[in-house]
Amino acid sequence: MIIFLYLALSILFIIITTSKFNWHPIFSLFFACFLCGILMGLPLFEIIDSIKNGFGNTLKSIGLIIVFSIIMGEFLKETGSIKMFGNLILSKFKNNSILSLNFLGLFLGIVVFCDSGFLILNSISKSIVSSSNISLASLNLSLSGGLYTSHTLIPPTPGPLAAISNLNANQYIGYAIIIGSIVSIPSSLISFFYAKKFSKNIQIDLNKIKKINNKKLILPFLVILTPTLLIGSSTFLNIIELNENSNSIFQILKILGNPLIAISIGTIICFLLPSKSQNNKKKWIQNSLKISGPILILTSLGGAFGEVLKNSDLSNIINQSAINLSLSPIYILFLSFIVCALLKTSQGSSTSSLIIGSSILFPILQSMNISDPWMIALIVASLGSGAMTVSHANDSYFWIVTQSTSLNISEGYKKFTLMTLFQGIASFITIIVIYIIIT
Repeated sequence: MIIFLYLALSILFIIITTSKFNWHPIFSLFFACFLCGILMGLPLFEIIDSIKNGFGNTLKSIGLIIVFSIIMGEFLKETGSIKMFGNLILSKFKNNSILSLNFLGLFLGIVVFCDSGFLILNSISKSIVSSSNISLASLNLSLSGGLYTSHTLIPPTPGPLAAISNLNANQYIGYAIIIGSIVSIPSSLISFFYAKKFSKNIQIDLNKIKKINNKKLILPFLVILTPTLLIGSSTFLNIIELNENSNSIFQILKILGNPLIAISIGTIICFLLPSKSQNNKKKWIQNSLKISGPILILTSLGGAFGEVLKNSDLSNIINQSAINLSLSPIYILFLSFIVCALLKTSQGSSTSSLIIGSSILFPILQSMNISDPWMIALIVASLGSGAMTVSHANDSYFWIVTQSTSLNISEGYKKFTLMTLFQGIASFITIIVIYIIIT
């Protein structure tokens, strides 16, 4: 139908303006809202209202969560906590450094953007190389794979969080964290096994390993684990469906597990990280706000694009098509993966792919009355697995990893791009297995 051609043209507009004309995705998404609305016959004022409503609703639902998450990551970076994690790897895991670095990336990627996280942790890779015969390519591929996995699969990173918001499922963030965490394990391990083949007969110089005071790592661990555990506990309590007369402690846990409150608690803990000599808290918060600004705008514009789609005839057409075709939910998982994979491969940004892909998928979920929290979490994970398939020359992360690892573009494609392909496919296979088990 012609309306699907209009949607394709709108997406093509985003891809061309970002990849060929180097527009910032913010402007591409903003003008794509108007283009999509006009092509689909919406009055100009209705398009404007849709943009304002979609932008405002998204910002209202997840804006503070994104800001607080970025503040947590900035404090972990500036206080040297991330480097302490690296020293822990060297002192405790020795010959398992490649695997440990992989899971360090997976763990920290929940609160640190994969680009900045890799730039920080790359110094740890280099320090490991200086005290061993492990290749830098192995360490950096394993590290980048871990960061990349949580960046695309586990809230509260902005991409998965925006997808949940666009699917009107903010109350199911906890379910998405659980499913995303499960799916992330094989995806991250894929990058480890792939990276490990570039280093054989590993030897570590024990004399060059620095000792680490484990007590100093308690607070950094709490910053990341506390919000995750609180949200997870709340989700578990919702699963067992406690009634209003349940134990008051359980009720308090459910309140503390609200994503905004849980992330706020993690942010409060991060204020305890700086030592007396580190009095730059105000500057770190300002840097966090500078980082979060573009992310907030991009995420909210994704919500605006989705609102335009919701108010067009596309929703009715998809609704009728879904009824006529009697689509099974498993096909929605495949569709989610394919849509985001095409977007990611075409325009490079995982976050943008998740935002646009979830906007496209929302009318289908409405038409099929999909409201089961586990199914929605699987759809978010499918979008995320597509959004990691694949990273190549139009993705900034590709250049950060390859240049920091001294890989030329051909080697980057053979090593890093191929690894992201395997990661995305492994993630999606895991999702299908989970779907089969729970249905």
